Amino acid sequence: MIRLNLTSTSQWLDLAPGLRLLVGPLTTALMVSARADPAIESLPEGASQEALALVMAKAVARRAVLDWEGVGDGAGNVVPVPPKASTHCWKSGPSSRRSRPCMSPRA
Repeated sequence: MIRLNLTSTSQWLDLAPGLRLLVGPLTTALMVSARADPAIESLPEGASQEALALVMAKAVARRAVLDWEGVGDGAGNVVPVPPKASTHCWKSGPSSRRSRPCMSPRA
């Protein structure tokens, strides 16, 4: 269960056994910043709601995810959170599901 919490401090979010994210508070400033993300501004006129939602979620994640545990590459090496690029392995679509081992919990 994810518990909604209006705290102003960073919190660990457990996603699966051995996999968790440290996320900063989702403040108004963070959301305004995400809405101004270049990826959102570069969406074509008439982009679908699904496309907009995906790009917005990635923009929020780039700003909110501060650290993670249990994220590794295909060889099992720990992958650090890249600055402003934590969504590099959060792709959508059938073809990308096979290529995102970095979001699998480590054994």
